[in-house]
Amino acid sequence: MGGGSCRVRYNHGCTMFGTSLNGSLEAFTISDVLTFLQSARKTGMLTAANGASEAYLFFRGGDLVYAASNQEALRLGAILLRKKRINRDQAAALDDSTLRGVGRFGEKAVQEHMFTETQLADALKLQVAEVVFDAFVWGEGTFAFYDGFDLPPNAVTITVDLPNLIMEGARRIEEWEQCLSLLPDSSVVFRIVIDPEIEKITLTSEEWKTLFLVNGQRSLEQLCRDSGDDMLHVYRLVYGLLSSKLIEPISADQNAESEPRTGAMPARADETIRQSAAEFDATIREAPDDSRLLLSPDAKLSYHDVVKPTVGQLTIVAGQPTGAMFPLTNPEYLVGRHRDNSIQLADAGVSSYHARIYRGPDGYIVEDLKSRNGTWLNGNRVFHAVLKKGDRLRFGSTDLEYDVLFSA
Repeated sequence: MGGGSCRVRYNHGCTMFGTSLNGSLEAFTISDVLTFLQSARKTGMLTAANGASEAYLFFRGGDLVYAASNQEALRLGAILLRKKRINRDQAAALDDSTLRGVGRFGEKAVQEHMFTETQLADALKLQVAEVVFDAFVWGEGTFAFYDGFDLPPNAVTITVDLPNLIMEGARRIEEWEQCLSLLPDSSVVFRIVIDPEIEKITLTSEEWKTLFLVNGQRSLEQLCRDSGDDMLHVYRLVYGLLSSKLIEPISADQNAESEPRTGAMPARADETIRQSAAEFDATIREAPDDSRLLLSPDAKLSYHDVVKPTVGQLTIVAGQPTGAMFPLTNPEYLVGRHRDNSIQLADAGVSSYHARIYRGPDGYIVEDLKSRNGTWLNGNRVFHAVLKKGDRLRFGSTDLEYDVLFSA
């Protein structure tokens, strides 16, 4: 531990402040550092970094009063959206206000009646807890404390019960170690067990969310990244699905491009490649009135509850044979040159197994299967995208127009 110049910037930066404490998270845990800062009644900013992930914790007189992270999933708007405290538009507005200035967004949120002052305080406590818990399971990284670095005077701050937060963090470390012993390989790829009687499965909304992401291509590490949730929570859900024999690991050769993707459940749909993966909650159809309770974390939802009935059609508008139509009525279709594909395209620019089209929460979705020339939607290359009436798909040099014949 020792002093040094500040290499971290938060809002307007902290280059004018020196570090009074820094070190490695392999030698000192987050718990050790938090306990020391509280007992020494420190005021300033603690930064912690693990790879690309960074956390910023602010102290006043030893009290933890605010926390933030550079991770999209740990923004206040994203957290409250996952907890279903706000909708997607409110989350976007909240995050925009946060980015414009940490000292103003809280006041603005209250003025615009997004929160009461009590609700805002509870939301900030939730964010602080999520940021701290995420950092607790970092097995490596660095930390630094900057004396005197403080938030703007008009920033909305709270006081957190730090001892209880540390105790809960310690429990999470133990659980995380158990998860790593049960699922030690983060590179393992899972697929849905073939014909698991999808229609009869009842899971929580979070379990469905994870199951939609399993597509025979994503590794466990990628599932954690694309879900938008913390790794501990995703590991819990994946192990539960594995124990229930709904998913199974596959070997590297089974995941090669030459293999057809069969028996896969719909992956969660992104609007386009540019959309954040943390917005799945908005794709679950909320039923009116008391049925809204079905979306609580403990609710059991069937496949019909989360997937929107849709009948579509693809028509070749450029390529051979022009005018050929492919009705979309089944849960899944494979697209490619190989004869095993549901939609076979005799196009040299199309891969053997180029893409799949499947019915997801908001209708049919296209997913690229790591094709050589990519999948294009309305002129933009996409990996996942929800198909809308009139959309134009391109595989190789073949263009197909999508039409919706029926949508519930």
